[in-house]
Amino acid sequence: MGSGGESDPGASDAPSFLGIPAVALKKLSVRDIAPGDFERAHVDRAVPAVLTDVAASWPCASKWSLEWFAETHGDVRVAADDGTKEKMKCTLREFAEISRSCESSDPGRSVPYLRTWNFLDDLPELSRDFDSGGGGYFRNCFDALRPEWRPPFTWAFLGGAGARTKLHVDVWHTDAWLTVLEGSKRFILFHPGQTKHVFDEKTHTFADLDADGGLASIETRFPDFAKATPVVAVVEAGETIYIPRGWPHYAVALSAGVSLTVNFLSRTNRRRVLEKTVAFANRRDACEAVLGRAPRAADNLLKFCVHGGSLRLGDAAKIMGVDAGTLREKMSEARRERLRAEAEAAEAAEEEEA
Repeated sequence: MGSGGESDPGASDAPSFLGIPAVALKKLSVRDIAPGDFERAHVDRAVPAVLTDVAASWPCASKWSLEWFAETHGDVRVAADDGTKEKMKCTLREFAEISRSCESSDPGRSVPYLRTWNFLDDLPELSRDFDSGGGGYFRNCFDALRPEWRPPFTWAFLGGAGARTKLHVDVWHTDAWLTVLEGSKRFILFHPGQTKHVFDEKTHTFADLDADGGLASIETRFPDFAKATPVVAVVEAGETIYIPRGWPHYAVALSAGVSLTVNFLSRTNRRRVLEKTVAFANRRDACEAVLGRAPRAADNLLKFCVHGGSLRLGDAAKIMGVDAGTLREKMSEARRERLRAEAEAAEAAEEEEA
């Protein structure tokens, strides 16, 4: 059993995780299922799956790699997670070199990881390299919003072997798809109905699947962990995993590489996410009014807009050089302006119909 408790693929034909019987995630080709059928069978019902070739025609599928980013956009500066609060500041060229060196590094070492990189801030032209809606397989209701009101939920992940994303549930209860473009990743998912076995309500923390001591260590804090059934999948280069809303999941890179992910708003999830979307738009409009420019997706300020409580209003005001009262008033103004614009649009629509 490898680091993080991954099963030895040669040990048994039956999948398992940390010695717990698991279920292998189904893999489908676009030849097997049409976009509408996939939406009804998987997205509407929140059933995960892997599509082996939905990204086959995307330019990123034949281009994006650590070497490509280093050669084509090597001077772009990024901040990668390296286990420190300050993060590792470097160029993409330097990061690619470091990531490759991790292939043979000490398994216990923290692997630098360029996670949730809002690459469209720095390289907006890369939006042409992929289809955010997956050719209809991942229809995104965020696209119906004004561009400036859409949350910045498009990310790239670059890193070496062993780079990990801890067990978590995605932001805003959104659905997500992730395409591995280079390398491979192992995913562990749990059905939302089993969250109670892997999440501590008192501390608001998920089980650490990389805990020293494996299952025995996890069970000291999560005694019912073994009652949960892991859903496992190794996603290879070119394949896309669909992760439904509310499913706790974990990922580890089995080799150095690049992946692309988009969190999207599915049609069956609109009502649940609407309130968060409106709050985001309200905060973002207010911040833009104060700053005099559009906030970048990578700005710390966007934490205030996206997550609300993750960045307090007072701290957000300090970043912008205003007092909290001014920011609060700008938020109220933004909300009134949006309601007025929506009312005018509704009146115009009624007049057209008349």
